[in-house]
Amino acid sequence: MSWTSPRVIRGNRGDIASRYFMLKAALAHGVAVSSVFATRSSHLPDALHDRIVPYGWVYNAIPGLAGLRALLRARYVIWTGGLDLQDDSSLAKLVHTSLVFLSYRLLGLRILLAHQGAGPIQSPTGRWLARRVLGCVRLALVRDEGSARLLRGLMPPERVRVAADGIFLGASPAPQPRHPLIEAGGRPVIGVNVRLWFHFTGSWVPYQFAGERYRERAQARMDELLTAFAAVVRHLRSAHDARVILVSMYEPGIEPWEDDLGLLERLKAAFPDDPDVAVLRDDLSIEALCGVFAGFDAMIGTRLHSTLIALRMATPAIHIAYTLKGRDIYADLGLSDWVVDIDEFMQDPGGVTALVDRVLSEGEGARERVRAIVEPLIAVNECALAAAIAEVEAG
Repeated sequence: MSWTSPRVIRGNRGDIASRYFMLKAALAHGVAVSSVFATRSSHLPDALHDRIVPYGWVYNAIPGLAGLRALLRARYVIWTGGLDLQDDSSLAKLVHTSLVFLSYRLLGLRILLAHQGAGPIQSPTGRWLARRVLGCVRLALVRDEGSARLLRGLMPPERVRVAADGIFLGASPAPQPRHPLIEAGGRPVIGVNVRLWFHFTGSWVPYQFAGERYRERAQARMDELLTAFAAVVRHLRSAHDARVILVSMYEPGIEPWEDDLGLLERLKAAFPDDPDVAVLRDDLSIEALCGVFAGFDAMIGTRLHSTLIALRMATPAIHIAYTLKGRDIYADLGLSDWVVDIDEFMQDPGGVTALVDRVLSEGEGARERVRAIVEPLIAVNECALAAAIAEVEAG
C-alpha cells in the first residue's frame, strides 16, 4: 500500500516547501511513502533521505530504470507542489501531464492530486487537455475554493475536495539560528520578492525554450513593476529605517531562466550604496529558509509562495496578485485586505506602502491575526489529507 511522489520540482523553493510539509504530514499519519523523485536530500524530511529516486528524461515522462522500479513498487501516486492545470503559460505542460498520468494509470497506479491549485484554463484546447488529465485522477484535493469550482466543471464534482496549500501541513520547523541579514538592531526587517510576469502567452512553446522572446515580451511592464517596488523600498527605508531583504524563490543556479535573482539585482541597483537593502543569495535548506521568513516583520511578495511561507511562519504577508489564484487563496484565508492587484500596484504603489505601514503599526497584533488563521488551518488541512489518502487507498 505504498505511495510515490514523482512530480518534477527543480529549484522552486515554494513548490519544494509545499511538498516537504505535505510529506512530513503524510509520514506523521503513518502513510507508507516508498519513494520521492527529487534532486537533493535537503528537499525532503529526514525519514525519506534513503528513498530518493532521480528524475528521468523529459521531466520524468521517461522515468529511467530506477524510476520505473519505484513506480512498479508503489500502488498510489501523490501529485503535489506547483500548478499544472493551467493554460496561460503553455499548453505543453497540460500535454505532458496528461501523458504522464496516462502512463501511471497503465501501470495500475491510483492518482491523488494533492494541495495544488488550478487555473486559469480558458482555451477550448486547454479544457480538453485538462479533462484528459483529470480523467486519470482518483481524487483531487485542491488548495482553494476557486480551483475547486473550476475542477467541478471538468471532472465528476464528487471527486473534488477543498483543503489548503501544502505549506499548511506538518509540524513547524525546528527553531533556526538567526540569519545575519535579519539582524537589524531592533529595526523592522521586511522581505521583498519580485517575479517575472507579463511573459506568458498560452502558446505551445514552453518559456524555457524561448526565454529571450518571452523576456522581451515582458520587459516594458517589468520595468514599471520594478519602479513600483523601488518606490516601496524607498518608503520603507525613509519612513521606518527598515532593513529590506530581497528574496528569490528559486535556489541559486538551478533554473536561471526562471530565477528571480536577476530582477532582485536590478532592484538592488536602485540602492547601490545602501547596505540595508540586501539580496539573500544563500543556498538554504527549506527549514533554514523558513527560519529567515520567521525573522521578518512583514513580507511583500509577488510569487504566491513567498507570502504563503511567511504566513506559515506567522509573518504578516502582503501579496501582489498577478493571477486569480492569489486572490482566491487569500480570500479563503480571510486575508483579502492584504492583497493588491499587480496592475493597481504599478499604477500607484501608495496602496502597498499604506498597507505595510498599517501592518507594521499593528506589530504583534498582526502576527496574532496570522496565527489565529494558520494554526487551526494546519489541523483541518491534515485531516483533509488523511481522509483523501484513506479514500484513495480504499478505492
